[in-house]
Amino acid sequence: MRHTVKTIVYMTLLATPLLANDWTTWRGPENNGVSRETGLPADLEDVLWMKKDVSCRSTPIVMNDKVYVVSKIGEDADEQERVVCMDAKTGDIIWEHRFGVFFTNIVSIRLGWTVPVGDPQTGNVYAHGTQGLLLCFDGDTGKVKWQKSLTEEFGRITGYGGRVTSPVVEGNLVIISMISSNWGAHGGGGVRFLAFDKNSGEMVWWSSTGLRPSNTYRCIPVVTTINGQRILISGGGDGHLHAFQVNTGKKVWSFEFGSGSMNPAPVVDGNMLYAAHGEEIPGRATVGRVACLDISGAAPKIVWEKDGIEFKYPSPMLHDGKLYLPDRQGRLYCFDAKSGERLWRAKFGRNCTGSPTYGEGKIYLSSVHGYFHILDANNKGRPLSRKRFQPADPAFDVEVQGSAAIANGCVYFGTTEEFYCLGKYNKTQVDLPPQPGVPPANPSGEPAQLQVIPAEVSIKADERVDFKANLFDANGQFIRTTPFKLTLAAMKRGPGLGQGVTLPVLQGQVDGASFTAPKIAGGQSGTLLATVGELQASVRVRQVPPMPYREDFESTGPGLIPGGWTNTQLRYITHKLEDGNTVLMKTAHIPVPFYRQWYAFIGTPDMADYTIAADVMGKRVRDNLPAMGVTANRYILQLVGSDQKLRVSAWDAVPRVAKEVDFAWQPDTWYRLKLTVKVQGNHALVLGKAWKKGDTEPRDWNLELRDDNPNRSGPPGLYGSAHGIQPPSPGTPIYYDNVLVQ
Repeated sequence: MRHTVKTIVYMTLLATPLLANDWTTWRGPENNGVSRETGLPADLEDVLWMKKDVSCRSTPIVMNDKVYVVSKIGEDADEQERVVCMDAKTGDIIWEHRFGVFFTNIVSIRLGWTVPVGDPQTGNVYAHGTQGLLLCFDGDTGKVKWQKSLTEEFGRITGYGGRVTSPVVEGNLVIISMISSNWGAHGGGGVRFLAFDKNSGEMVWWSSTGLRPSNTYRCIPVVTTINGQRILISGGGDGHLHAFQVNTGKKVWSFEFGSGSMNPAPVVDGNMLYAAHGEEIPGRATVGRVACLDISGAAPKIVWEKDGIEFKYPSPMLHDGKLYLPDRQGRLYCFDAKSGERLWRAKFGRNCTGSPTYGEGKIYLSSVHGYFHILDANNKGRPLSRKRFQPADPAFDVEVQGSAAIANGCVYFGTTEEFYCLGKYNKTQVDLPPQPGVPPANPSGEPAQLQVIPAEVSIKADERVDFKANLFDANGQFIRTTPFKLTLAAMKRGPGLGQGVTLPVLQGQVDGASFTAPKIAGGQSGTLLATVGELQASVRVRQVPPMPYREDFESTGPGLIPGGWTNTQLRYITHKLEDGNTVLMKTAHIPVPFYRQWYAFIGTPDMADYTIAADVMGKRVRDNLPAMGVTANRYILQLVGSDQKLRVSAWDAVPRVAKEVDFAWQPDTWYRLKLTVKVQGNHALVLGKAWKKGDTEPRDWNLELRDDNPNRSGPPGLYGSAHGIQPPSPGTPIYYDNVLVQ
């Protein structure tokens, strides 16, 4: 197989075109929550249409007479996420794409908190699911053009709280951020940004904030132009705001704003950036902050700031020199954007996670406990209309947690049970104010940065990848494509790789701008180094082990991980037991959930029709026993801690489908686990068994699980959950040996 790079033409790179009547991003055509339309509804009873079978916990987008939302669907064994496309005039469903939830600690009530983004140039729609699927859809048909599994391929991490990021489109790129921990230099936990070619899905660049995150976050970036640089600005899980060059991913600056999660998205007006935060402020005995920053210099400078207001999730809305922002307690603040003076404050609800949307003097705003509001922006937030949405089942509350979209005379928003369109559909021409221009290409510029595409690849033996290189100036503007020299190099060292251990040089054949993976018994992880004059750029190369695959860890090397595995580094490490046997050990010294409990993946997300088996052994620490297992097709077979159970499940945080049997297993004893998944039409049969190592393999399966919403593919892997970690005392280690995938 040959991977060919499609050219990204930076000379014609433009910002995504603004369609005044469409709402293609969650904060609208100006990225500030403002609509310039007139004739908008002032009464929540002015309903054009309503859909009872479409819920929406976040924010819809509108493009080309269609509404797109990420939505939860189904209950129990039928529970999934989906992207839904509806007719913007009638609410009729045009298409939907459903996908399962897996490999996340996020639970049912926090599904569907991401926002899709539309691209008017191509008509594509991009969406990020709770399980980590980044999907590119044809907006008209719903056909999946390409997809990435960010968790399985790039080590994306989620927590319990549902804070998951959403993509943005800028020029020829779709960009998304995440907390990840993968392999090599990316082995440690960090806030990282990934840019993909929006047409092909090829990775264009990786970038990192360089700071250790303390929590997951859901900030959606904003893009603007400052001092001749097209930059992307976002908060992270590290309490900072960060700016990166859009074309290259080069970090421009970081600014400490608070601690923990930066959830609200910033708003930019010229050289002024407005940002909010709902966590503690370092060095101050207060929680919450809103500030105006001057970002015209080399580093941001505070123009004004207000501390002590808990702006935890909603993002600011900026209109006509006024900054509007709700706090967590359901109070809407209005500040003078220039001075920071508080102009007024209006109580509208008890709790708020959605962001305000402005249109024709009205503010459209949700509050969590089932309410949606229309407020008078010209009269200190006086209520114009308010409605509480009643649940179909009185045992459950309706929640309204997202923001509204405005397009073609209508206001679109959702609840956790229904979706609404208010107003009268009317396509009229709307003029937008000038937006920050996109700096042109600089063909005569001085080369300062080298970029190689794709920036990371996963390949198999005998596959060939063709690369392309571009030169950029110091501001990140494209100069030209360029020939380059490609050489083999070792993987860049990262945490958990055993300091002092020599890392092997990547094997394979370099032929000009191409690399061909060799035939080797296992996998490998390494680097290709591109050179043009004094400029260098590296490409991360992961060669996936061939099937059938056997791994006993004896040749891996002490303190390392097997080549070609993902999500393994730092959480797992080779270890020599007292009997001289080298095994893989699940580490048990970091209590953070996504280190304590995680997966090590061996293959690729498209793998299916295989069986995985492995030896596992756990130790008791105080009264704690671990959970340990294997994965196939995104199902988990595990021996469960102190429960003395053998369980097979999908989405272990909320066992959508699961079966378990009593299984009396002992610590310090090796057991053999075996798992296979047979997809048969519209369902899957998941088969698992376990037995003491050395005994005869049982003829029958211990567990047989039928799933009518099957996971049709997924990489083989290992699963471990260490218990009883009390730093500095470690918890329950887990050992793995003799892995077989066939």
